[in-house]
Amino acid sequence: MRLSLFLRFIIFALLFGVLNAAATGAEPMPKAVIAVLDYARILQASDAAKDIRRQVKLYGDSFRDVVQAEEDRLRGIEAELKRQRSVLSPDAYEEMRQDFKSQVITAQRQGQNFKRDLEKALKFATTQLQKAVIPIVKKLTEEKGYTIVVDNSQVLFADGGLDITEEVLDRLNQTLRTVAVPKPQ
Repeated sequence: MRLSLFLRFIIFALLFGVLNAAATGAEPMPKAVIAVLDYARILQASDAAKDIRRQVKLYGDSFRDVVQAEEDRLRGIEAELKRQRSVLSPDAYEEMRQDFKSQVITAQRQGQNFKRDLEKALKFATTQLQKAVIPIVKKLTEEKGYTIVVDNSQVLFADGGLDITEEVLDRLNQTLRTVAVPKPQ
């Protein structure tokens, strides 16, 4: 048993020596020049991101007004339905109640569809913003010789001198001030 352990050690040592010798003959690794980017800050603080939020808010406010008007209309129908309950025949009342229920369901679906469409529009506009950031970062890496750019959410600690967020943000604000958010239907 001791002999096999000794043999394993010898084989491991020889293998390590061969691999180490092969590795030293390889080309040296390029020097890493690292930059850190706060991508989330760019998606919050850029002029285009602010404009996206402004447009989404306008669409949401406009839709809220439409929803409020529809809710008021439906409340009126509901009040009228309650008033006429004692006057109408059971069949007529049930027919009006079903029609009211159908209108409520339609209004709910419209609200859900608008919300879904608004989320799609926001995602589309945000994707356009993200696509504009990549070439800016790529150009900076070429200009400054960075070999690696990492998002600050992936970094535990980094010297502030490695942060290129402000430079990327400035360049982005010069090239992309607004992104059109498609109007939800």
